[in-house]
Amino acid sequence: MNAPVEKGVQNLDRPSPIDRIVTRFVSVPLPAPIKHPFLGERTKFSSLLVEVHTTDGLTGFGYASIESVRLCSALNEIVRDLSPLLRGLDATRSELAWERMYNLTVDILHDGAANLAMTAIDTALWDIAGKRANLPLWKMLGGYRDKVNAYASWTLWRHMTNDELESETRRVVEQGFKAMKLRLGGGRTLAEDRVRAKIVRDAAGPDAVLLVDALWGMTATDGVAYARMLGELGYGWFEEPVREGDFAGLSRVRDVQALPVAAGERISRVPNVAALLPCVDHAILDAHHLGGITPWLKAAAIVEAANLPISAHSHPLVHMHLLAAKRMGAWLEYMPWWDMLFVDPPQPRGGMIEMSGAPGLGLALDERAVAKFAATP
Repeated sequence: MNAPVEKGVQNLDRPSPIDRIVTRFVSVPLPAPIKHPFLGERTKFSSLLVEVHTTDGLTGFGYASIESVRLCSALNEIVRDLSPLLRGLDATRSELAWERMYNLTVDILHDGAANLAMTAIDTALWDIAGKRANLPLWKMLGGYRDKVNAYASWTLWRHMTNDELESETRRVVEQGFKAMKLRLGGGRTLAEDRVRAKIVRDAAGPDAVLLVDALWGMTATDGVAYARMLGELGYGWFEEPVREGDFAGLSRVRDVQALPVAAGERISRVPNVAALLPCVDHAILDAHHLGGITPWLKAAAIVEAANLPISAHSHPLVHMHLLAAKRMGAWLEYMPWWDMLFVDPPQPRGGMIEMSGAPGLGLALDERAVAKFAATP
């Protein structure tokens, strides 16, 4: 079921002024805890849901997610400060809106909470633009493909036993995924992780695309050794092997040419993309970390000019539109953690998500689910 079209095609000659911005908090429990080596045990994802309402009756949706609902309340305070700045502005003037938000948040910098708050609003404005034009966002932004490759990324964690890795890999294959991601490092030796990587390779089969994420946890020297090991096992990429921002170390791992090196999900400023490009074979961009769809499109243009593939980090229900729009769009990281908040959200089939014709993001909040998972900071 597609999200309903609000008032059909709008009169594009008239502005669509922002009337108000409404926020709500939700916390969705994970099916099982994720034991992260330096973030602790994750049991839920909390989100700040943002709805931008216009005076002509349109509503755009965006959100920002983080572990703690208390941290979401910090994002909400930023949104509250941004709201008066945007009230009365034509909602389709996303570039102007983003510039106003950027300038107002300059004193708290643009590498964290400010970007997440801006993202939620910016995404909602792009949702409105699509609805106003009666076009899905992926088409409005370019419409290069109508299907997106998705890889399974909600499982194969470091805390799992070898037996659990094997059974989970087989379960992912049975669900039709052609690609999946394994996390390695975090305290085990290279020899121990080689056993785990081999277990996943054998269980997935020779044709599966297997990806590895080290979550910034290695030195460049260890990263080189892991790259060679993973290359021998036919893995598809080695993601974020070294500490965030260590471009020299990232280059050392890439220079081995054992397998493609992927990174970039924590890039939070568009100018920093240029420093990333010489260090990777595959760029990973996150609209939430960059500050919204508006800066993501600029970052993606830089990557495309270098003719490198672009994949996205997390938040699949937004990023699928961006990857479908771009020539170099590659892999969508799929986790189902937000699906329960929406009415009939897009689902991967055969490892692909087929894009719909619903306008904007094509999402409709399930109000019963929002009420069920409502949270208070």
